[in-house]
Amino acid sequence: MTLIDLGLVGPAQSDDLFHFTGRNGGRPDDIPVEISTMTPEQRLDAILGTRVLRGFRPFGATQKCVCFSESPPEHLAHLIGARGFSPWGVVVSRAAVFALGGGGVAYVPDAVHTRFRASGLEHWAVRTGTDSVWLHEREWRLPVLRGEVRLGGVRAVLVGNPHWRPSLVETEDWVNAETGERSQGPDGNPHTRPVEDLPPLWQESEIWVWDATANAVVKHPPGTLR
Repeated sequence: MTLIDLGLVGPAQSDDLFHFTGRNGGRPDDIPVEISTMTPEQRLDAILGTRVLRGFRPFGATQKCVCFSESPPEHLAHLIGARGFSPWGVVVSRAAVFALGGGGVAYVPDAVHTRFRASGLEHWAVRTGTDSVWLHEREWRLPVLRGEVRLGGVRAVLVGNPHWRPSLVETEDWVNAETGERSQGPDGNPHTRPVEDLPPLWQESEIWVWDATANAVVKHPPGTLR
């Protein structure tokens, strides 16, 4: 994946795009019940275990997209503290989303949004009005034709609890559960099974823990929260 230099960000911008796994308000109709009933922590757990972000149709659009919010630190504090966003999700860079075909959406009046829709581009615009006020989301969208995108890596994982850890996943290593001896693979012994560990995405990424008292994130280097 070739990353394009998008230039330096100013104080009102951020190179960090947040995909929050919880939202306040309604949800698009096409989200399956098994996903809509999950907690933000459970959705993040599924993302870390599968390395997959699933896309759904934003309100008023037919194209499935994965959505992100561009947030410098003070705006992130505003979203979580004042807007009720859940501090759970993954953080990627603007350049990474841009390289995959994503970009920032346009916030436009109804008449302009109608023109986007007529061109089949309504997923690139959010209409504004008294019943549609979403400028605070500073949204970026990544259209996903197959409904999902596989994550090679992320900048950080955002969590709201310093003691939370994702579910263990199977690795390529094997062990005899009775003796603790490592094995090259299945050997016919019923006690030989794959070694489980924290997901690679968790171990490879910075972990940003939301501190509600400080109204900011505490950043931990990759591999330090086990």
